[in-house]
Amino acid sequence: MIQSNTIYHGEEFVGFEGSGLTFSDNAFTECSFKKCRFSRAYFENCHFDQCTFEDCDLSLMTYDESNFHKIVIKRSKAAGISWAEALPPFAVDFEDSEISYSSFYGKVLKKAKFIHCTAEEVDFSECQLTNSDFKGTDLKGAQFHNSGLDLCNFEDASNYSIDIRHNTIKGAKFSLPEAFSFFNTLGIDVVNLDSF
Repeated sequence: MIQSNTIYHGEEFVGFEGSGLTFSDNAFTECSFKKCRFSRAYFENCHFDQCTFEDCDLSLMTYDESNFHKIVIKRSKAAGISWAEALPPFAVDFEDSEISYSSFYGKVLKKAKFIHCTAEEVDFSECQLTNSDFKGTDLKGAQFHNSGLDLCNFEDASNYSIDIRHNTIKGAKFSLPEAFSFFNTLGIDVVNLDSF
């Protein structure tokens, strides 16, 4: 049971059902959440620090005056979340998770991890993503505009469309044939790709 106006440290929550509920004035430090459901939950003035979410459902979660720092989300559903309004400090890593239709607009996400995720239609516009890892992630329809992608890893990432005229990509790593998508944004057709 999670009660409002409570500080939790080092707690493990397993199978907690919090879908659609409101949580106010909570602090969670070094807590783990396993197989918990927070779909459509609302967090007001809540603070998460060094917490992990595994096999959880956070889809369409909303919040106000809350922050998420050094959070790891694994094998979870976290679709449709606007992280753009999260208070600093902000640092969230995702692995093997569904994060489609979410927004990170304008966030500083240096060294963030989006590994083997489904990230369709995610908004990364105006983000500073230097040294972040998108390995194996499906970025179909994801938006990158005025984004800092220097030193990012896009190895085995798929379906991305990054206009190199409006984003920085110095030192970033890309795999073929997906990297040919850069030519599409420049209006150039690449032929004879059968070998790839």
